[in-house]
Amino acid sequence: MKFDDLFDADGIFLQTEKYILRRILQEEKEQYEVLAQAENPDFLQASDSVSALAWDELLSEDHLTCSILQKSTEAFCGFCQLQRIFSNIPELGIDLLPEYHKKGVAAEVLPPFLTQAKKLLKNDYFYSKIQKTNIPSQKLAKKIGGVCTGTKSLLPKDFPSELAAFAETEFPDLFYLEYHFYK
Repeated sequence: MKFDDLFDADGIFLQTEKYILRRILQEEKEQYEVLAQAENPDFLQASDSVSALAWDELLSEDHLTCSILQKSTEAFCGFCQLQRIFSNIPELGIDLLPEYHKKGVAAEVLPPFLTQAKKLLKNDYFYSKIQKTNIPSQKLAKKIGGVCTGTKSLLPKDFPSELAAFAETEFPDLFYLEYHFYK
């Protein structure tokens, strides 16, 4: 399957009752930066090249990235994506602007997004990394069929095991739960 075949002629991946999932557009970069800033306040200060790299990845044909728009107003709510779609196990992610948190957006768009992606991409499953402290996302993952496969860390492979427990206590953002979404 070719990347462009994932979308209809208008760039639409799918529609739900309330939302449109459309191929992310270059002109949405400013909205992406607002979202990235809300998620990680140091993101844009770190380096303009870092944010440019992240943006370029979203637009690459190895990422299925969809803007989430309200159907009634076409307001940008955030985006969802599968990274590395032509790999064996693409990674699922969703980022919503703060004003759309706890409004049911993710619960409405992720199940059909996964269903459509599974149909088109023929993968056995997708995975998602969810911070151990992000209980709402863990609940959502379970609700939409995700299976927790365990705790993973961003620590280097050669990190001393005797320091891992300390690192998990002091730096919880380096540890996450991995969820798999099967067919």
